[in-house]
This record gives sequence, C-alpha cells and structure tokens, in this order.
Amino acid sequence: MPDYLSAEAQDVWFEELERVVAHGVNADHSSTFATYCSLEAACRAIWLTGEVPRGAYLTEKRKLAELLGISGLSRRIALGTTDPLNPAANPFAALPDA
Repeated sequence: MPDYLSAEAQDVWFEELERVVAHGVNADHSSTFATYCSLEAACRAIWLTGEVPRGAYLTEKRKLAELLGISGLSRRIALGTTDPLNPAANPFAALPDA
C-alpha cells in the first residue's frame, strides 16, 4: 500500500483488497488501486456532508472500479449474476415495490 494514502483511503484499501486480488489485480496495479481508494474515500466524505460528489468523480470512480473488477459487468460475470430474471442471482429482486 502506498504510504501517501490518507487514513480513509487506507480503510477503503483494506475493504476492497480481497476483491481486487481475487480478480487478478497485483502490485503492478497498485497505483490505479490507490487512485480508486483515494477517490472512493473522497466521495464518501462528500456524501457524509449531505452533498453529492461531482459527476466526474462518480464517473471516474465507476471506471476504476470496473477496471479493478470491483463492480461492473466483469464482476457480475465472475459471480454468475448476469441473469436479472433469476431471483437468486439478483440481490434487488426481494426489495418491495416502491
């Protein structure tokens, strides 16, 4: 883990590390992962103030998460959750209608 990460970004690093390693991320990707962790920590801090992070932050965070296998289609394929009609594969299927 890079020593320049804030305490909040380090928390994100440890939360997500197992997932990204399972997806094949290694030391060669540590700078990209550190950027994701810093951006995620910043977005969390903004959300906690009641504000909404800038769209560019959210877009970049999504792109990095997809690259790292944290979310996105590659993650759903790896988990076998690409069938939205299968209630067992869709974690939102059990939610009540709004």
